[in-house]
This record gives sequence, structure tokens and C-alpha cells, in this order.
Amino acid sequence: MTDERAARVKRYLEWIAPEGGLEAMAAEPTLLEGLADVPWADAADAERAGEAVRRLEQGTALTPEQTDVIEAIVLPRERPAVDIVDGTYATPPAPFEHLGAAAARATVEAAIPSIGRIELPGHPSLPYGGTGFVVGDNLLMTNRHVAELFALGLGREELSFRPGQTAAVDLLRERDRPASSLFRIASVAMIHPYWDMALVVAEGLDRVPSLTLAVDAPEDLVEHEIVVIGYPALDPRNNVELQNRIFGAVFNVKRLQPGKLRTRADIGSFGHVVSAVTHDSSTLGGNSGSALIDVATGRVVGLHFAGRYLEANFAVPTRELALDRRVLDAGVHVQEEPAGAGGALLSDPYWIDADPTNGGGSAAGPERLLTGGALSPGRGEGEVTLSIPLEVTVHVSARQTAGVAASAPAAAVEAMVEPFRDEDFSDRKGYDGGFLGIPVALPAVLDESSVSRLDDGSHVLPYEHFAVVVDKNRRLALFTASNVDADPMRKTPEPGRDYTRRGLTGLGKNDQEKWFTDPRIPAVHQLPDRFFTKDRASFDKGHIVRREDVAWGATFDEVRRANGDTYHVTNCSPQIASFNRSALQGVWGQLENLILEQATAERYTLFAGPVLRPDDRLFQGVDDEGQVRVAIPRQFWKIVVARSGDELRTFAFLLDQDLANTDLEFAVDQAWRSRMISIADLEALVAGLAFPQELHDSDQIGASGGEAVRTQAAVETFAPA
Repeated sequence: MTDERAARVKRYLEWIAPEGGLEAMAAEPTLLEGLADVPWADAADAERAGEAVRRLEQGTALTPEQTDVIEAIVLPRERPAVDIVDGTYATPPAPFEHLGAAAARATVEAAIPSIGRIELPGHPSLPYGGTGFVVGDNLLMTNRHVAELFALGLGREELSFRPGQTAAVDLLRERDRPASSLFRIASVAMIHPYWDMALVVAEGLDRVPSLTLAVDAPEDLVEHEIVVIGYPALDPRNNVELQNRIFGAVFNVKRLQPGKLRTRADIGSFGHVVSAVTHDSSTLGGNSGSALIDVATGRVVGLHFAGRYLEANFAVPTRELALDRRVLDAGVHVQEEPAGAGGALLSDPYWIDADPTNGGGSAAGPERLLTGGALSPGRGEGEVTLSIPLEVTVHVSARQTAGVAASAPAAAVEAMVEPFRDEDFSDRKGYDGGFLGIPVALPAVLDESSVSRLDDGSHVLPYEHFAVVVDKNRRLALFTASNVDADPMRKTPEPGRDYTRRGLTGLGKNDQEKWFTDPRIPAVHQLPDRFFTKDRASFDKGHIVRREDVAWGATFDEVRRANGDTYHVTNCSPQIASFNRSALQGVWGQLENLILEQATAERYTLFAGPVLRPDDRLFQGVDDEGQVRVAIPRQFWKIVVARSGDELRTFAFLLDQDLANTDLEFAVDQAWRSRMISIADLEALVAGLAFPQELHDSDQIGASGGEAVRTQAAVETFAPA
């Protein structure tokens, strides 16, 4: 981790270094000697910083302390965050001291009064959502993901406020200044279906100067000096002590953050790939919706929407917005109407989906839009975080911009389709406690009033080869129990039949699985498919019982029935992709694969579920009835029970789901952990269950078999606090 951190620091420092790179930085005495003037640095810090830069330039490894000093002193000096007080700012340190000169100061200060903080007075946990800036008469621009904290809808039709939620913009909120300049947001004018942009109407903004959007191509603005003006918030995922030193332990106030505009890069945004412009200002959470101001012209060249620490920041190019006739018609002030405005855009098919009643609302007419291309939605490669005060994961595509321009036919867009399922549950036997030839009972539920019940009063939902018990308050599985048969003859019992995903589910090449509720228990006790498909791409639909585990049988129909049963939402838990997917090296999927490799017998039993803690933090999403707040588990457990001769062998694991980059109303440790745990400790941790005695008696936590699995899986042993 230390080497990786140092490598990231080096890459970023090389990115922002002056002409000549690290060599020039290390050789320029004034650059490092000036660090002694930084309020949080002393002469010793400056000397250590100089030595650290020289070591980087020479290719010598850094110590953790040297990495600290670069992050704490060199980086914030190179890309500082400057207080804005009474509408002005102190002259920044080199290399941005020229921003204190009269001409640059006049340009920047002219923009400051038009940029404010999006207030959320009715929000249950967020005092503000990000930044916004005036772009027309009573018109404010911000990010779509900021607006969606208080607004519902997409496009320009049927937009509304969330029930009970209000919003405003405060154009002051400066450090050590109690004064406020508050304007109520009265309505939502646009939530762009393609770009992370929204327009809202605020009463009284006609008295505030409007900023002007540039129409220059981003490729012509590379290396232009910019300032980002916004409201950086503390990021608890990264070093809090360093942030406190840099920002004086004061956050959520208006600051100026200088930097440079960089090249374009592809990034996943709301399920599709966009070609954003990058910049290197030091933004934090809360900068979402900030304007990138070109210091030379005073015009807005980008709308900041995402960033990743020590890597890059992403912004919507204002030229792309100016090319959209719908944005121009909304009253946004632009430098001039660019050539090609109102022509065919990659966003057109998304507008048709958002505003179907008027064909997308383009002046070019619906006939042209219906023949336009569309990118097939999908996640990109890698991740960055959206910078609202609490972080949101988005996924970066490795494809080049040219690849984005080549659009696929509209027919290639993935559809949500229900996999094949057998809706006659009369013959489902569920979990078989005698499957291993030695009885293994189900865990006992300690408080049966907390679980959902079938019409006959039972609480165990039987499926083909597995069973689920649902916590009705959390709307998630309390636990699952499954019988696994790894015999290849049982996985493909009838030669010549199609046992692929497509063959078992009936889905087409471009179809996505639409999961279904179980009619045997109340729908209000289940999280519907809508929760996962309208979650801002935050979570995978994580199988707790993996379909590959239970898709076996004596006939094709039995295999297919078991496969289909796993798509009930009762078997679904919100899991981030890098946790869930074995193909993405997710720890949950990897462990499932390891279990298959480790099993000496072809038949074994699995118990699994989330750790449902009372202090799990909340995610704000939607279900079939509207807005909903769901507590998201941050830990999952799995118990493997196999037979060895006349004995059982039991292995228990605890897996931590890293939620730090997810659009929750919190942030937690970002370290991944996979641990082996004793049955006794797991029982104490899960709290609502009592595991049968046979699991306690056969626990391998301290035995040679358990040590072999632990070593091969490279997992540590859980130590209770």
C-alpha cells in the first residue's frame, strides 16, 4: 500500500509539475524554499519536502514520512485551496501568485458573487449538496447528481421536488463570515439525461450577474489556466489529519482552487460513457457543480462533476452543453451560438427516453432523433468519485474519445428482461438438512417477529436446492441456506441442452436481468428490482446464493428451475461491483470460487447472509412506491460445511464490503478485508441467529484444515474487539 501510494503521488506530481517536470522542480530553489512561508509548514518541513521531490526525480523510493510531507505540503502548494472572504482572496503562493495581479483578480472576482452553495434544509442528513452558479435570468446550473438529492424526474417533463424536500442557493457561505445571501430554488428546469448537469430556477437571481459558457472546443483549451470556485468538504476516506492541516480544519466554505485544464477522457456517467474534460485543481467533496473559470476570459469552460484523489478531476465541457438546443432554449448564457448547435448529438436517444411525449424536445424534430445512434449503456473500467460532500462511485472507461463517437445502433441498447422462472412453487423442497448424509440443521431465528412469513405461518422460503429467510424490516435476506452439488454430470444432466446463461435464463445478448419479487411474502418486505436499477449505478444485484452453486439436478428443467429461483429479490443484497464480481477480482466472488476449488467432496452446504447491524448507514433510493431509505450492510458472512468421512468440517468467513466510494450518506474505511472467523464469534456478530451445534462442533478455525484454507486464501483470522 505504501509503494502504491508513493507511486500515485509521483504520477500526480509529474502531472502538475512545471515545464521540465520533477527535475525542474527539484532544481528550482525558490520553489521549495518558499514552502517555509506556508502556514502549516516550518523550515524542517520545507527541507524534507525538497529532499522528497529530489528522491522522486532520481527514482529513489520514498519513506512513508516523505510521502506524507509531499501530500501535506508540496501538493497543496502546487494546487492550493485559497480562502474567499468578502468576495476577494489573498494572493496564492507560487506558481499561482500572478492571480493576485490586477487583471487576473478582476476577472476572477467578477465570477465569485455568482457561485453559491446548494442548501438542503429539508434533507435528513446532508446540510448541502454541492455547488451551483448563475447561468441566466433566475437560472442556476449544477450537477444532475446534486439536483437529484432534492428533485425527481429526468429531462424537462414531469420534474418535481422530492416529497418534503426544499432547496436553496447561498451565494456567500464564506470563512468566518456569518452573513448569508440565500435564494430559494422554486422549480427544476432541466435534469440532463446524458450529461451530469441540471438547471434549476431560483427566485431573485435576476439581480445576480450571470456567468457565460464558453463554446471553444476543449482540445483548444488544453493547459489554459483555470480556477474552480466551490465548497470543498472533508473527505473522510483520505488522510483527515493532512486535510485539516491544509484547510485549517475548516470546510464547507467558499474557496478558490487554481489549476489547469487538461485533455479529454472517457468516463462512465449514469450508465453510459461520456467524453469529459479533465483538470488538475485540488477539489474535494462539495465541489460538485463548481464552475471552471478560464482566467484569461472569465468564461465557464467546464462543469466539475467528479474527481479521484491524486489522479484527475472531470468536468462537463461547456461546448457540449452549448451544442444542445434544449440547453440554449432554457436561457443559458453562452459566448455565442456555436456552429452546429441543434444538430445530431449522442445525447438525443437519451432525451427521447427522458421526454417521450415530444420526441425528446429537439428543434430538429423527432424523426431525426429516432434514427440517431445510441451508446449501449454499460460501466467503464476503473472508478472515480463524484464530489458531492459525500462521495459517489462512477466508472472510468479505458476507451478513447474516438470510440465514443462511433455510436451503436439503438437496437443494441440493453433491455431489462425477466429470466425464465417457474411460478408454480408447489413442488419446491428448499434446503435439505440431510443432503450431506449427516444432519445439518438450519440456523435458528432468535426473534421470529422480525422475519417475513408465508401464508401458512412458516418463515423459511423454499426454492430449488436452497432456502431464504427474509428480515422484513431491513427488506433483505437474514440468511440463506443452499445445497451445492459440483458433480459435472449434475450440472449438465441432459447432453445437447444449453446450460449457458443465455440457455438457462432465456435472455438475449443485450438483455439485463430484471429480478422479481416473491409472491409468497408481502412485497413491502422485499426490495424490488427498481431499487437496484434506479440506484445511480451504486450497486450490483448481488446473489447471496450464487446461481452456479444451486443450478444442478437430474434434468435440464430442474437445473433451469434452480437457476431462475436465484433471481428473486429475496436472494439479492446491495453489493458494489468490485466486491461482488469474481471477474473483477471481487472478494465475494473470489471466495466462492475458492470454496469450489477447496471442496474435496462434490457435495457441500453453504449458509450465507449479511451482517445486519443497527448502525448500518443509509442509502437514499427508490422502490415501487417512491422514495426509500435503506440501510446497506457493510459485512457479509459465509459458512461452508463439507463431509470428510464420517465427520463434518465447517469453515466460516467474514467479508467486508468497502462502501467508501458509494453514494451513501456516509463514508467508511476503504480497506478491503476477507477474514476467517470462528462459528462462535460469527454467531455473536450476527446476533439474530443461533447456529446449530453441529457447526460449532465441526468448526475448523483452529484445525489444520482451516489453517490450510486460510493460508491458500491469504485471509487473516477475525479477532473480536
